[in-house]
Amino acid sequence: RSAAYREEVIPVLAPHALGEIISELEDNIREEVLEATPSVTLARALEELDTDDAADVIDDLDDTKRFQVLAAMGETDRAAIETTLSYEDETAGRLMQREFLAAPQFWTVGHTIEHVRQSGDSLPELFFDVYVVDPSYTPVGALPISLLLTSKLETPLAEIMEPVTEITVDMDQEEVAYIFDKYHLISAPVVEPGGRLVGQITVDDIVGVIREEAQEDILA
Repeated sequence: RSAAYREEVIPVLAPHALGEIISELEDNIREEVLEATPSVTLARALEELDTDDAADVIDDLDDTKRFQVLAAMGETDRAAIETTLSYEDETAGRLMQREFLAAPQFWTVGHTIEHVRQSGDSLPELFFDVYVVDPSYTPVGALPISLLLTSKLETPLAEIMEPVTEITVDMDQEEVAYIFDKYHLISAPVVEPGGRLVGQITVDDIVGVIREEAQEDILA
């Protein structure tokens, strides 16, 4: 479609739809759309995305528009994106999303399911595991959603949780992809140097990394 057509469509799109569309556009088309979209409109759209996708879009903006968009966002969303952008390029910190589902190890399956139902918009758009954490918010296990839904409601999470493979925020994205492949992971928790859980990486993020690394190898 032409640029004129896009300029007509953008103002009538719902924020959620606009955010999803922008995050999937090819680079040259995305650049045109970002330039044509008012900063406040763009801020509302990016607030609907998970932080990893929103930060990826923000990173493509010039300094002036990046400042305007971040200023127009809510404090929580802005802080999450700024933290993501503070990590080095091509590291787990830049790749991760800050939305995830965590539960203390003394919770039961029933308590956890009820928490999921009540969490609503605060949950990531796509997630596969509940990360079980200790009092210091360090992951001590993981519980696949399929196991959560098929276990008895009174079962403590500590009795059925599975071992977890942690990713550190400063790990290179190529090493993250290697770990996902080696251990056949669908998702993994991301931790700060002290072990505190700060995000998660899911397999759909890794597919993009593998594609990027393959393109770099081909060009080399």
